[in-house]
Amino acid sequence: MGVMALTVLDPTNGPIDAQERFVLADRPATLAGQTFGVLANGLGDSEVMFDALAAALAQSDRLGGTVKVVKSSVAVPADPSDWERFTAEATVAVTGMGGCGSCSTRSMRDAFDLEAAGIPAVCIVHTALVPAVRAMASLMGLPDYPIVVVDYPHNPTAVWTKEEAVALAAEIAPAVRARLTTRP
Repeated sequence: MGVMALTVLDPTNGPIDAQERFVLADRPATLAGQTFGVLANGLGDSEVMFDALAAALAQSDRLGGTVKVVKSSVAVPADPSDWERFTAEATVAVTGMGGCGSCSTRSMRDAFDLEAAGIPAVCIVHTALVPAVRAMASLMGLPDYPIVVVDYPHNPTAVWTKEEAVALAAEIAPAVRARLTTRP
């Protein structure tokens, strides 16, 4: 019997050093005048929900603008040019929506990378994937990092009607506002 090699992947590699104390970005007092960044993974109809969320917050909170990046795949970081543009423009940001472990944990990692770049962020996660993102948060030393949880009857893979996506955006807008303006 031969020797089998085992490859271990470290989900914490990159710009965040999990061995050091992770410092969250400073939150603004309000969203007024902020540029709201949407870093979407493109899963299902989540882009419709994110667009409706940005529109709702723009109206209620007088955002200064929006910037959106839809990643090329659900479980990868944004393309470097998109990341550079996004971090140059966004002053607060939302990430997500994940329907599986790899897309949810990548969205959580995106939120941490944004925090490390000085941009307050919140990750939107379906309740079915909360254990996976909590594990990622624990690896980063922030087991209680606040997230916005989407619950049933909303489908975890973001397969919704346009009406459901818009209703969901209205439902989570207060929690997104609270996470972006109140230091966790």
